[in-house]
Amino acid sequence: MAARQSLAFALEPRASATVDDFIADLAWAPAGDALAIAGGEGKVALAKVAADSLTLDVVGEHLLGTLALAWQPRGKTFASSGQDGSIGLWGPDGKLVRRWKPAPAATQALTFSPDGELLASAAGKIVSLWTPSGEPVHAFAPAAATAVGLAFDKPGTDLGVALNGEVAVHRIQKTRYETRRYKWPAACLTVNFSGNGRFLASGMADGTLHFWNRSTGKDSQMRGYDGRVELVGWSDNSKYLASSAGNDVVLWDFSGKGPEGTKPVVLSAHTERVGAFAWQPGGDHFVSGGRDWRVALWRPGKTPRPLDVHLQDSDVTAVRWSPDGKRVAVGERKGGVTVFELVAR
Repeated sequence: MAARQSLAFALEPRASATVDDFIADLAWAPAGDALAIAGGEGKVALAKVAADSLTLDVVGEHLLGTLALAWQPRGKTFASSGQDGSIGLWGPDGKLVRRWKPAPAATQALTFSPDGELLASAAGKIVSLWTPSGEPVHAFAPAAATAVGLAFDKPGTDLGVALNGEVAVHRIQKTRYETRRYKWPAACLTVNFSGNGRFLASGMADGTLHFWNRSTGKDSQMRGYDGRVELVGWSDNSKYLASSAGNDVVLWDFSGKGPEGTKPVVLSAHTERVGAFAWQPGGDHFVSGGRDWRVALWRPGKTPRPLDVHLQDSDVTAVRWSPDGKRVAVGERKGGVTVFELVAR
């Protein structure tokens, strides 16, 4: 079922499959020919993606729930982590290559460096670096609180960590590590570097969005959110910073003098809380998914209305663009996974 506006682009469903689990995370292979799937109750699945089909196999599990996925850039290996504390490395055939536990706590976040040469993990208060094959590289001193988010900047020299009361940024220089701290007296829920390297942003548990100018250290904040700001993401060109804590997506424009003192762009298409969103790599399209079962396609700056809206079978829990920016994978609470293609009318 779809409701469309008469504009130039749309999402067309190409393939779908179902996992007997709710979808907690999705990760595309660099070539766009496979999709790793994390089940919130523990399943790890791998789907082969063809033009009009998804061939899905459950390849393993994490006891009590899978929490995160990361696919090695320019590689064929993906990593998964879960409530059982372990990290699993999986080959392109879905076979388990290696499994280990970085710390006694659940491993709640994973990310590869942009060049694919480092895998970062957060397990409780322990943030660690690993080779792509799982060999230890470095473990940072235990943080003061549980690390809930990780992100590398675009060059891969800085690793950001979201913590209670601060975002820590670790500078990685071969065997030397330095740390800079961006503090705020609330739990930082996300860590987000702009692609141009100028800003560091974080959504907060106190209902604010913070961004720091990385050259001056200036801290700015945006208020007025409905609750915890758990969704934050930069557009590929660093012009817009998207955020959401309720039914709407709020975009701040960082072109010109920046967003301070300006009104945001508000994208309104969902009747219930937005559960996931993602910017198109190399493009200006944006996709949001909500608890109202809707998936909406946007082109911010061109029109304030959605270009296309699709109704799924349950709450949308994950949205991921393929690396080439031509397809979108959508995951649902009831286990549905759908691949859409971005098409011009």
